[in-house]
Amino acid sequence: MAGDLKRPFPRSTLLLTLAVLAGCGSGEERKPEDLASQEHELRSGPQRKSSGGGTQWVHTLRSAAETDAPVAVVHDSRGNVLTLGNHRTPIDSEESVPPGTSVLVLSKHSMQGRLLWTRLLAAPPGTSTPYVRGLSLAVEPYDTVLLTGVQSGGLELGGRVLPAGAFLARMDGNGAPMWSRALPTTATELAVNTRGHITLAGTLTGQVDFGNGPVTGASNPYLVQYDAQGTLRWVHVDSARGVTMDLTQDDAGDLYLAGGRFVPPSPLLVPSVSRVSAEGTPSWTRSLEGATGVAMSVAAHGGLVVMSGYFTGKIVFGGRELDAPTSRGFALAYDREGAASWGSLLGSTWGLVEMDQGSDVVMAGRYTGGEDFGLGLGTMEGYPGATNVYVLRLQRPTGKVLWSHTYPSAQTLPVDLSVSRQGESALTGTFRAPVDFGTGPLSPTPGANTFLVQMER
Repeated sequence: MAGDLKRPFPRSTLLLTLAVLAGCGSGEERKPEDLASQEHELRSGPQRKSSGGGTQWVHTLRSAAETDAPVAVVHDSRGNVLTLGNHRTPIDSEESVPPGTSVLVLSKHSMQGRLLWTRLLAAPPGTSTPYVRGLSLAVEPYDTVLLTGVQSGGLELGGRVLPAGAFLARMDGNGAPMWSRALPTTATELAVNTRGHITLAGTLTGQVDFGNGPVTGASNPYLVQYDAQGTLRWVHVDSARGVTMDLTQDDAGDLYLAGGRFVPPSPLLVPSVSRVSAEGTPSWTRSLEGATGVAMSVAAHGGLVVMSGYFTGKIVFGGRELDAPTSRGFALAYDREGAASWGSLLGSTWGLVEMDQGSDVVMAGRYTGGEDFGLGLGTMEGYPGATNVYVLRLQRPTGKVLWSHTYPSAQTLPVDLSVSRQGESALTGTFRAPVDFGTGPLSPTPGANTFLVQMER
């Protein structure tokens, strides 16, 4: 199973697959007209508890049916919003690419939501099934852009023609390619620190050479770091088999890797988070032993590390028992040394996690209508099945809710979340049925459609 989760697939596909495996219920088989006959009629528009988090703007991107796959959203130092997605032409873009072409789409919006530019990287012809897919995105200290992906061979980026396989590329602030390099294995996660050191993460299977000799893995999470000039600094391969789901770093440049580990003799994954120093030295790993599931998202700032995911089982965290007879989402906070701080169950599914530069934690994800969500929010109104969207802000020291919003929908999937330095939150994902993020209902075309929404602090 872990070998299939290295994420050479669109992130949205993986999230949906894991929702089904977690027993959360995708809800993707329901039709909006079927749900209209439910006894509880949902009020149109978003619902909020307490002030804050109002919608600033919403945009959509549509391409050929069933091909929209948003991957990542990030803010640059000025608060502009960058997105990475995988599509097949034709799409909403002024660039002319033949219909049916696999394209990687990088876009940039201003703080006010104005589209500044869109760049398409098209799969080069010459192979039986040409393709290009983006996998991760990051912004460097001076707002240049890094991305990783995979392609079928022959893609030209920054003056280099890449062989088939994984790659890393740098783009300038206007989306023009600066340089690229082939990678020996797929990198599904990406981070860059204030010194320009670039860290890649993924799940390693087989033998590869990052530049200082061969290393071998059998579904083992790995980290590799390069300096700003692309020179290898260090490589770390986890001794335990598992799966990599998310990577973040704290103010000191230390790295936190979230995912799942196999803890023998069980064949099932256990949610886990590991800290690795800025110099590549393992510091600690915390696994939710006694539970099965995966940590899906992690954020670190101001001496706190927060992860979210899902699990089944019973754990004790910070002296509090968290019991999940069936799959439940969770938010768990550790201090920088790995000691438990606060924790809570989160409905039937997990949340994406980010932190702002102040003192708050932002989470977004899906929930099942009519369930007791947790965090003192009580019953959430929405459609049956984990297809509705929530966004909420928590106090970092206590985990208490500052504000929350819910967006009922029959088929919506959040994929990635970013928080700007000023505290605005940007969320991207797909919708297959109408959803209202606060600016009026979005009506989908057949198949998946991409949304991008920005909310105030």
